[in-house]
Amino acid sequence: MKTTRVAVLAVVTLLAILFVFPMYVALLMSLKSAKQTFDSFYALPSSLNLSNYIHSWDTSKYPEAVMNSLIVTAISVVLIIFTSALAGYAIARRNKPIYNFIFIVFLSGMMVPFQVTMLPLYQLGKMLQLVNSYWGIALIYGGFGVQTGVLFYAGFVKGISREIEEAARIDGCSTPGIFIRVVMPLLKPVTATVLVLNVLYIWNDFLLPLLYLQDKHYRTIPLQQYFFFGQYSSDLNLAFAYAVMGMIPIIVFFLFMQRFIIKGIAAGAIKG
Repeated sequence: MKTTRVAVLAVVTLLAILFVFPMYVALLMSLKSAKQTFDSFYALPSSLNLSNYIHSWDTSKYPEAVMNSLIVTAISVVLIIFTSALAGYAIARRNKPIYNFIFIVFLSGMMVPFQVTMLPLYQLGKMLQLVNSYWGIALIYGGFGVQTGVLFYAGFVKGISREIEEAARIDGCSTPGIFIRVVMPLLKPVTATVLVLNVLYIWNDFLLPLLYLQDKHYRTIPLQQYFFFGQYSSDLNLAFAYAVMGMIPIIVFFLFMQRFIIKGIAAGAIKG
């Protein structure tokens, strides 16, 4: 038993090092000058060079990029949660062939890679004048995120007792009222899961903003970081400093949501 614990601890420690190492390299590079980086890539800096953060803040319009990322992520996540919760509830509570077919349609969308649809989506967005707009890219994120969202919500709603809804209906509550007042509060664990998964994906996504947000005033953090690398030169240290600043909001968000994630895991284990 003791040997097993030691082995598990060793594996967990190794995995932690592997996950933390890229963050260590990013922080290290962000504090070094170009000369120090050239002399030794992995060596500790002789002195802290905070000018990289100041320069990257000024040249890349960091506050504007953060605001763009926040707007895109917030609109997309609200669309995903609202649509997924409604669709998942209807699918789980209606035992009709049409709802089963709709559920299959949602799941089949998960098997289509984004690379297959990105050019038609771009042409459609251009035709509808949705390129270089928050709503255009948010609708696409919502369309892709709702597929897994419906899967999560439908499975979770099936684990909720119908007697709770029937009691509310006897008290005179309508179907929308049951969903909002009774069902939705019970969906907090799965909502937290859907929220975290989609926020992490949308905040760090690069390809879709590259296609849809070509105007410099709409660039998100990953897209703005891309422009530190030119055709003939690259500002490696500034790019790493910008990457560290871009990680700060998402790390704060994850730390805030950590207790909800743990509750969701515990609730899933109890239901299982």
